[in-house]
Amino acid sequence: MVNKPLQLVATDILFFHDNDERAFIEWIDRMSFVEDSYGEGASMYLRFNRFPTDDDIWELIGFCRRYGLEMTQLASFLTEENRGWFFDLNMSWFAEIFGSEHATVGS
Repeated sequence: MVNKPLQLVATDILFFHDNDERAFIEWIDRMSFVEDSYGEGASMYLRFNRFPTDDDIWELIGFCRRYGLEMTQLASFLTEENRGWFFDLNMSWFAEIFGSEHATVGS
């Protein structure tokens, strides 16, 4: 899955206040693995400068949850090295990333 683009797409983000939008941008600026970001239409693209580490993935999970971003795109960061914790059926965000069908069949 490493062949996929190293990026995250944030689409139709709902900000509840100007400060919320500012916090979103500031969070992006603090992510050491984000090389750059740019907007195009209703989407914002975050390009990464490296493959996300375990800690980076944890941060992305929190970021996506906070701003209601599509979490299925995080599945592209699954590797054999992080499979033990990232593809854990017991994690609260498992179905959001990998889909509920995986939880029922255990694959």
